Amino acid sequence: MRALPLAISSIGLLLVAGCADADRAEKVAPPTVRAGAALPTVQPPGAYAKEGWFGGADGLHARVAIRGVERQAAKSVLRYSVTSLDSSVKSVPFEIALLDTAGRRLYKPTGTTSGSGFAPGTTREMSADYPPIPATVQKVTAITPGTAGEFTGIPVAAASATPSATATPSTPGAPSFSSAPPSGSVPSSPSASSSPSVGAEPQVGAEPFMAGAPSPITTSPSATSSPPSSTPGGNPVDLYDIVEGENRTVSSGGSSVTVSLRSDALFESDSGKLSSRGKSVLGDVAQEIKARAAGALTFEGHAGDAKLSGERAQAVLDEVKGKVGAGFTYAANGKQDGDGVDVTYQLKSSASGSVQPASFRVRDGQKVASRTAPFGAAKRRLEVKPFYRDGAYIVAVFDIVNEGPGTTPPDASYPNPSYPGGVFGAFSIQVPGKKDVYRAVRVGPPTPGRPTNYVDAGRAVFRTAVNEPVRGFVYLPAPPGNVTSVTFDAGPFGKVEKVPVS
Repeated sequence: MRALPLAISSIGLLLVAGCADADRAEKVAPPTVRAGAALPTVQPPGAYAKEGWFGGADGLHARVAIRGVERQAAKSVLRYSVTSLDSSVKSVPFEIALLDTAGRRLYKPTGTTSGSGFAPGTTREMSADYPPIPATVQKVTAITPGTAGEFTGIPVAAASATPSATATPSTPGAPSFSSAPPSGSVPSSPSASSSPSVGAEPQVGAEPFMAGAPSPITTSPSATSSPPSSTPGGNPVDLYDIVEGENRTVSSGGSSVTVSLRSDALFESDSGKLSSRGKSVLGDVAQEIKARAAGALTFEGHAGDAKLSGERAQAVLDEVKGKVGAGFTYAANGKQDGDGVDVTYQLKSSASGSVQPASFRVRDGQKVASRTAPFGAAKRRLEVKPFYRDGAYIVAVFDIVNEGPGTTPPDASYPNPSYPGGVFGAFSIQVPGKKDVYRAVRVGPPTPGRPTNYVDAGRAVFRTAVNEPVRGFVYLPAPPGNVTSVTFDAGPFGKVEKVPVS
């Protein structure tokens, strides 16, 4: 993750595969499994527990067990516990984001959860508040900045007066949850009188995901959900797919789409006049607008000359308008920067589709390929695991192992300068035989001049010593169709063909 802890790109805390002393520490009774160990014969309902390292390089070793998300009148509440498996008292950033992977939205906590003073061998019951999650959402994914990574398949259910394993009518087989905080729980927004005591314990990790003041929300007592926001400071916020094509890059969220067209695919050299190729490209764009868009269409030109950028934006507007016709409003402007034309439109209202959130995954599959790359005098090894679908996305899963000499730099990452802020921005997938490139899922629209958050663990390094595997993950747009394998471009590690997707 870099200077700012990211994503989706630095969120909160939870833990990877398992632990032998779960019965000592957990009320949830879930057997958990260390990476590489055998799966338990039976995984009981409600067993949402993982073990890992969190908060920063060589941070807190802990196990997290999630009870679930409960619906309350004007908010949603995540209930979970953290058990320190470390040998010393540590404090870490501890904020968890929730993904609606079918509706393509991210929910940020509305308060600050204390991550101070985790003492060895103790369990802390915790909770975090979020905007109300729609009743149509049955499961969410909890994103944590640690080697445990993503907790898929977390149930969202109505609160009840007492804890119960009884399913609610709207969620067959899902638990209900107590509306009262469990004893010893830590509220999302501690009062000044409960300021954490730091003492001499080390602070590890960077600022929480999407650092800054907790996101305000406006809700009514009716438990209706907050509308998604297209701004980074909103809550919930849209998630954006990024797909690079031969002539364009498409950034699409739950409510809007921006098609960024290259100038050499549209115009004659140093001209505002469309080429025959450009008119063909815009014919395809017009067909997409007819099928998917509603309301306003905006055309923004980019060039080193302000006059030329305006002329190009107007030329594209005129061509698209001639093909699309009435029923839309049109606006064009030019900017003296970059190169190309951006076409932005709002999507017609539609359901989330038939995509389904993933079930909870206690551990990753077996390694399918390895690649080694030099980083200065040192080497690191990438071990690719099977990928899987979670709603509208493919989750790329891998371990990165330091082969030495020396420790891994704590701020090491694998960026792409075109997408600043992503820990694994250099990683992408393609469908075998196809040209489109699918990049990391972005949280909200980009902010000019600033890094942007992406759906990953928030940083790439949680352990620094030689031969210690560090699990990583990144969410990528799922290509259309029933894709069962992809080509994984792992940036400095090279390409891996035929990575299975389940």
